[in-house]
Amino acid sequence: MCRTRGLHIPGTSQDEDGIPDPPPVPPNLANAIATLVNVTVENARLLREIAQSNQNMVQENHGRNHNWHEATYVDFTDTRPPVFTKADEPLEADDWLQTMEQKFDLIPCTEMQKPVFDAHQLRGAAGAWWANLVAVQPAGIPITWAEFRTAFRAHYILEGVMAMKLDEFLTLKQGDQMIMQYVGRFNHLS
Repeated sequence: MCRTRGLHIPGTSQDEDGIPDPPPVPPNLANAIATLVNVTVENARLLREIAQSNQNMVQENHGRNHNWHEATYVDFTDTRPPVFTKADEPLEADDWLQTMEQKFDLIPCTEMQKPVFDAHQLRGAAGAWWANLVAVQPAGIPITWAEFRTAFRAHYILEGVMAMKLDEFLTLKQGDQMIMQYVGRFNHLS
């Protein structure tokens, strides 16, 4: 049995838990039908309020604009996403992936749209990598954003190389570099 605290149907009393008591049994069939209609109308009103509240929360979670709509590819390209062809070092691939995630913060994309939109930014060998990833997927099963990120990182940001970059970060010294060069390298490795 589902209990809703604080819900009160007008014309009824509540027990100590805030659960409304059932309406009194009407003396005849006409009154019983009228009571049933009134309860049904009240339930419909409450459901509309709940649905409106949920819709408002969804809209607030997808930006301050209450005219929320699912993003289109044109919305995505309006953010000027970078193209990815290859990475000479793994941090370049990681930077591209982080930039794409920042782009998705600007528009209301679903988790299924994100890898599709990203795939359109892959060229050359990266495009071939995507085609192979899609080819090994079961038919009709789309790739989620989490799966895309995991596969992209596994291919372009190898664990061993990232361990070497961590060591490089931990042993980073300014040496004869200008301070801005050192800060840039520090931020890049961090």
